[in-house]
Amino acid sequence: MLRRAFVSAAALFAAPVAVSGNQPMLVKKGEAKAVIVVGEKASGFERWVATELQEYIKKLSGAELPITDNPQVAGKKLLVLVGTLQSHPLIAEAQQKGLVDIATLKPDGFVLKSTTLAGRPCLIVAGNDEAGAMYAVYELLERLGIVFQYTNDIIPWQKRDLALPPLDVRMEPAFKYRGTHCCHGIRWYMGLDDFRKEIDQMAKLKMNVLQFFWGMGAPWVEFSYKGKKAEILYPAESGYCAWEYNYGTAASVKVGRECFPQEYLGPPEFAHVQTQEEAYATAREFLKKIIRHAHQRKVQVWLAVGEMTYVPPNLVPPPEKRLGFDPFYCGVAVPHGDPAALDIYEAALLSMIENYPEADRYWVVTGSEAHISAEDPRTQEMIREYAHLRPLIPSKSEAQMDIDVADVACADKLVRRIKARYPHAKLGVELIFRGGQIKALDAVLPKDVWLMNMVNWEGEAHVDYFQGIEGREMVVWPRLTDDGGELHMQLNAMMYDAEETISGAFRYGVSGIVGQLNKARGAEPNVRYIAEGAWNPDIRCDTFYESYLSRLFGPDAKELLVKAYLLLEENEKALGWHGRMGLFGTYHHGNAFGIDLRQVDYKQEQLQVNREELDRAVQSAEQARRFWEERAAHCRKALELMRQAYDKVLPGSREELDYVIYKTKNFVTLLDELVAAHECKAAFDRALLAISAGEMAQAEQHLQHAQQALNKANRLVVEAAKQMIPYAHHIPTERHILYLFNDAIPSHEYAQSYLSEFIRFYKR
Repeated sequence: MLRRAFVSAAALFAAPVAVSGNQPMLVKKGEAKAVIVVGEKASGFERWVATELQEYIKKLSGAELPITDNPQVAGKKLLVLVGTLQSHPLIAEAQQKGLVDIATLKPDGFVLKSTTLAGRPCLIVAGNDEAGAMYAVYELLERLGIVFQYTNDIIPWQKRDLALPPLDVRMEPAFKYRGTHCCHGIRWYMGLDDFRKEIDQMAKLKMNVLQFFWGMGAPWVEFSYKGKKAEILYPAESGYCAWEYNYGTAASVKVGRECFPQEYLGPPEFAHVQTQEEAYATAREFLKKIIRHAHQRKVQVWLAVGEMTYVPPNLVPPPEKRLGFDPFYCGVAVPHGDPAALDIYEAALLSMIENYPEADRYWVVTGSEAHISAEDPRTQEMIREYAHLRPLIPSKSEAQMDIDVADVACADKLVRRIKARYPHAKLGVELIFRGGQIKALDAVLPKDVWLMNMVNWEGEAHVDYFQGIEGREMVVWPRLTDDGGELHMQLNAMMYDAEETISGAFRYGVSGIVGQLNKARGAEPNVRYIAEGAWNPDIRCDTFYESYLSRLFGPDAKELLVKAYLLLEENEKALGWHGRMGLFGTYHHGNAFGIDLRQVDYKQEQLQVNREELDRAVQSAEQARRFWEERAAHCRKALELMRQAYDKVLPGSREELDYVIYKTKNFVTLLDELVAAHECKAAFDRALLAISAGEMAQAEQHLQHAQQALNKANRLVVEAAKQMIPYAHHIPTERHILYLFNDAIPSHEYAQSYLSEFIRFYKR
């Protein structure tokens, strides 16, 4: 019966409503015909919620509905009752008369009910709590015609007449916790205004969690180990905000430099920072302001640090005694059994709790995606202590089993240390694609410690590992944007369905869904899908797009645009949901659009090549060329459907469709670039084969072909960057993408120089 209740709510979720001629009016001919009534005991928050309704109805219709706590002043106008049972006498009266059932709603639940009260038409917009009242207002606004997205509000068309629709809606969340995960080391360009805007949009989407994550060695917590303060890993030029391999300055931008008025690219609040001490102080105040604003919007803030057992390099033994070679974004790895690992993380978490007491939960990432070796004798001793957990961990090998047991042991020991100091601290253990550890963690950790795992990756696609765990809050961590495909409109709804990200999590009693978000603009459909799925676990890709695109762009354009979006969804599957072919990531300076021609010593008397290797390389390049041709053709079909739909789109939504068309067109340009790049590589390797066989005339033809393809690839990579410029001027996400994308251009310049020299040498 519980599941049926969710289905019923889902059927009403932001659905279009029919309007008949005899319905009461909210607005008629641009004039207010209704009054917003708050309770006599309304809190400041509830009064603010009423102003949100007032403001958006004015944007939608041009009319400003008065707000009052005295319904008698409304005369004969329609009453819009906004609030809760506790604060609003008329809503309480409706409950007593059986017109609504608010008292039994879950937290955050709400009702929308058009009815009559004391002989007067009214609309009840009420929540079980203050958050529910806010969600009720935003739901009503969407049903009246506004579309809220993660990055913007869209009013598809303005209406001078707003009739009161026949509403009887009762909604409760399927997941108690709904939100996004932000790693500031990836989104390091975001300032306070950016965060405030995103938090505001989260509230409109009925999301209530922002997880703020950083790698060890970031400026967000200041702590010491053995009398030595942890150093910040990140470059001073970034205000100590960006990962070292993710940072540069605008001076490196060759195409679109005009989009960067200054070389500094970090958050404005950190522009003045010169020292690590200033960075720590600035970061602390920055994050506290984020928490305060989030709480004003009923959004929790969860803080997270990791990944164990990576630690700041200045706190650990010399390089020869560390694990691995290069520092990761969160420091350098030490063995699980090294006392420094637990001591350093204990110091970091204690500092987090003490510096941010207003945060809602404190997380540590213990299941590192780097799979830290467990061979150290001290680690093996720790593993033996926890050997009884082995039957609970489905590891693929003995070595992996050791790593998993060591991860669980570290998590348990760390949690118990923190609990000894702060028994009531709200703690969570977070894993990155390590769901196999969950049952073992459940066996050893106190039940008030939450568990969370990232999904949508190889071996972590389904969420079965949550099955059978009771009495503990668990959170699924899907990928709203994948690391390898953040250049284009990445669409994941089909992937979420296939991997049961939402439906499976609900089935196994998971209480939270918090999505990884590396970029905001261009990820709106994914965020919307997760946001709606958090209230309706029966959500499906096809029906989602039919509803979402109809409301966003209008019913006349729906059919064409649903086909276009589903084509783009199919393209994502073809690219590979788990990694997206590594095309482009906003987390580092690297992408797949450079050109890497085979380096040979062509000046030697006899060119030495491995013919079998070259033959394989040619076949591989040709296969890749055909693949990218197919993907470009596929996206062109979607692009053509969007263009056909353009004149059918509601006027207030055309700017949004312009953006989607731009992203798709830009992606097609880059797919064409990949076609040309692989054509160039195949032709060049064929030329090498011909030269090694003494077939110089044939080699010349292949070299000419390679140069033509290279010129085309170079033109396309520059064209793609230029296409980004109009949007990079005013969209932070697009500016960051353009900045990183410029790294593709130098390899083209080098390849052109190398190929030209090669051709000149053989033409002598």
